[in-house]
Amino acid sequence: MISKSAAPLPKLPFSLDDFMGHSWGITRQIFDHHQDTPVQFKGQCRIADGWYHETGQLILAHSPALASSRRYRWHPDAAGGIDVFFEDDRFFHHIDLVQSSPTAHHLCPPDEYHVTYDFAHWPDWTAYWQVTGPRKSYDMRSCYRKTHR
Repeated sequence: MISKSAAPLPKLPFSLDDFMGHSWGITRQIFDHHQDTPVQFKGQCRIADGWYHETGQLILAHSPALASSRRYRWHPDAAGGIDVFFEDDRFFHHIDLVQSSPTAHHLCPPDEYHVTYDFAHWPDWTAYWQVTGPRKSYDMRSCYRKTHR
């Protein structure tokens, strides 16, 4: 009897080092439930020196595009995951790299943020946010495609 070999496991990021020094093109779809409006973002991000930094343009339905940027501090944790902090060093959430689709939660009263990452097609990846509350209500899907130099 011939045994079949198992399909190879997909390569996944194992630590912050797998992100560092790389750039990704970003396409983002945002649907604001309060405004019943779709918004798009197109841009890029670079993860280097412990910082996630993205720049691009928000594309609104009937308005000119707006410049947009954000920065987060990414810090490795002892288990190989990533702790994400706002620029002012407040904790935001944790990315557990033991799973191919880790989830996290952030409470910013009265709103709540839930994220699911998908690393199944690494080095391309997605982040899907669901934000609920009286001030904010939107779904946001960000697709990251690694840029090759």
